Amino acid sequence: MTRKQVADPVMPDRDWSHRQRRPAADSRPEGHLGDDDFPRVDPRAFGLLKATYSVAETLELLSIGRTSLYAAIKRGDLTPIKFGRKTLICAVDLAMFLARLKDEAVASHTAGFRRRRV
Repeated sequence: MTRKQVADPVMPDRDWSHRQRRPAADSRPEGHLGDDDFPRVDPRAFGLLKATYSVAETLELLSIGRTSLYAAIKRGDLTPIKFGRKTLICAVDLAMFLARLKDEAVASHTAGFRRRRV
């Protein structure tokens, strides 16, 4: 009998090879919030009127440097889309990114007031 013919209660139904990617829910680091953990944010609330923005436009909108933008992409905070040679960032991703930054800033600000000063 082959392995597929025998039901093994310990092994999951799907046997993942090293080349296949696991579902996003399995690959999230602990404590990492995914897109499902935040409500959809209207990009117009942040003044974003276009569907996508180029890298140069994104740098201008966020007032950050190219290195910081690519670091956010590497962390998975923003998802780039390639259209030919052009790299685009969706307005929805930018709005979610800004909402997360705002929530983190509020959380760290209120945490500072909770500490007792000696």
